Amino acid sequence: MSGFHGNVSPGYLAKAATLFLPLKLMSYERMNIGRGHHVLDVGCGPGTDVLNLAERIGAGGSVTGVDYDGLMLKEANLKLKKAPLGECVGLLQGDAAALPFQSDYFDSSRSERLFMHLADPEKTLSEMVRVTRPGGRVVVVDTDWSSLSIDNPLPRMERIFSDYRINRILKNGYSGRSLYRQFQKHQLIEVEAQAFPICITDAELFYFISMQQAVEDQALADGLVARRELDDWRNALNEASCCKSFYGSATAVMISATKPH
Repeated sequence: MSGFHGNVSPGYLAKAATLFLPLKLMSYERMNIGRGHHVLDVGCGPGTDVLNLAERIGAGGSVTGVDYDGLMLKEANLKLKKAPLGECVGLLQGDAAALPFQSDYFDSSRSERLFMHLADPEKTLSEMVRVTRPGGRVVVVDTDWSSLSIDNPLPRMERIFSDYRINRILKNGYSGRSLYRQFQKHQLIEVEAQAFPICITDAELFYFISMQQAVEDQALADGLVARRELDDWRNALNEASCCKSFYGSATAVMISATKPH
């Protein structure tokens, strides 16, 4: 069993996209996209969603993707050059908390698995609401990392790693559970919350998607666990993987709402 070593790469996001595909499709539906619409994807990464959105708005509309990571945008641009509707998509490197667009411009805006990485998620949500037109839709998807559960014989270690991920690795580790409150604070209407269980029975994929390798390595470096404890933990999960009995799960949360007139 090999692990994920902490770098958010296009490969990581591609595998995550496959796992989260049903949730992605649901988020597109919640945006109420019409032909010719102008839509925004905040934290667009390597461009998976902007291309899917372009298929829904057609040649008369536009999709704008924003991401802080230049390497992700480079990967996205390579995809756009090969895509039939690539000309409908514009990509911009920028700060999600200071979107460079006029107010009330987009028909809908979305963000997926970005807020957990933000030090000021409420500012980003404010910006998404600002640039969405009255009557437009705002959709945010993120993971509730406090719901993470791994079948294992060492629950103390599981709790240590879970707390470390939430409070030390991620800037906003409780993102998923706090989204509904944040949406209500912005006085949006037709606010709807949905929870989606994500179950993983492939240990390699779990390590890759959950940043588990980075969590374990850094917890060891900070002295929260001893080397022998970490070895016991990894041996237990490796045994489960070899026996094809590995199981991990977490809950993804999607909040959708309408900007009032």
